[in-house]
Amino acid sequence: MKKFAVIGSPISHSLSPSIHGLFGKLCGIELSYEAIEVDRSSFTEKVMELFKDGYDGINVTLPLKNLAYEVSDLPSNASVKSTSANVIWRQEGKIHSDNTDGEGLVSDLEEKELFIENKKLLMIGAGGSAISILPSLIDRKPKEIKIINRTYSRAIELVEKFKREDVKLSAGNLLDPLSFKAEAIINTTSAGLLKEEISLPAGTFANQDWTYDLSYSNSETLFSSLARRHGIKKTHDGFGMLMQQAALSFEIWTGNKPDIKMATKLLTPNS
Repeated sequence: MKKFAVIGSPISHSLSPSIHGLFGKLCGIELSYEAIEVDRSSFTEKVMELFKDGYDGINVTLPLKNLAYEVSDLPSNASVKSTSANVIWRQEGKIHSDNTDGEGLVSDLEEKELFIENKKLLMIGAGGSAISILPSLIDRKPKEIKIINRTYSRAIELVEKFKREDVKLSAGNLLDPLSFKAEAIINTTSAGLLKEEISLPAGTFANQDWTYDLSYSNSETLFSSLARRHGIKKTHDGFGMLMQQAALSFEIWTGNKPDIKMATKLLTPNS
């Protein structure tokens, strides 16, 4: 039996055990998958303990993704670009890492026919989730990505970190009115998920084609609800991204590509 786990804090809400358990059944692979509470102070010790105990792979969620990158001996290009990792495994005594968040998001966008090439995107938030997905978004060659954040200096840091000649990056804060007319909005903050008030600049919503909230919920997320109240008709949450990035992790570990559409249907029978 193969052994896997997801670690983070908090972690009790994670759907990863259900998702990977279903992937195993669909692919005919016997496995166990646990959700384990781990904080930053005990991260390295716990990872080494899990690998010593025979775990074949570990998913890593907030706030540990940068530590997962730092502990790895052989990070993937995606991990290096984002300086973070959400999947690690040990092979021949070396810890490997990868970041499937960005490709998971882009795969879900493409599945929903939400293409970003040559588009103007607004990204809300400049934390760990934004860092995880930015390289993959930039690789799809949008016309511009404007990053707005409560702490303006943090948005500037991301612009400097990921700047390229072929894609314009710019920064703003959440206090000044927004004149940037984006064609789509991606929310990377967890404010709505944490039931905090979502405070956005005047002019944020301006007839965008679609919005995407990296958070997900059994009901409509607060950000999606806010977008709808401002007239945005196509609003999406991060459940599709969750499924896509999980499938990429599963394929890395097992060499098997699960049927995402079938898994999604089984997990959300009323969808």
